[in-house]
Amino acid sequence: MAAVVFVEGDQSDTPVAAQDMQSTMSGVYTAPQATRGEETYMGVCVACHPAGTYKAAGFRANWRGRPLSDLFDQVREKMPKNDPASLSQQEYIQLVAYLLKINDVPAGETELPADNDVLRKIRIEMPGDDAK
Repeated sequence: MAAVVFVEGDQSDTPVAAQDMQSTMSGVYTAPQATRGEETYMGVCVACHPAGTYKAAGFRANWRGRPLSDLFDQVREKMPKNDPASLSQQEYIQLVAYLLKINDVPAGETELPADNDVLRKIRIEMPGDDAK
């Protein structure tokens, strides 16, 4: 009997079989994508969120095991604080790639898409997690 996980996002009531979930540790973003995200972070986010803010244990504990769509939605809907949802979808997904990079999640060969149907099937895991 397959385990089923319910995830939040555009289709939060849709179950996702656990074996259909991909890990962020499998290289779900590219290094150039994260570099573009860093540029956006340093230009838009760093005024409120100093560098290193999202590498802390609290960030890891909060997001570990959750679908990547949750992080994407949080960033996309709430940031920047003074003008939420004002960046492009590509800028938001690049920011997510940057957050993965600074948490030592390995890059891969394919860019992370700004698509909740894809992101909800990717589980957030980081090096050193014992929740794998």
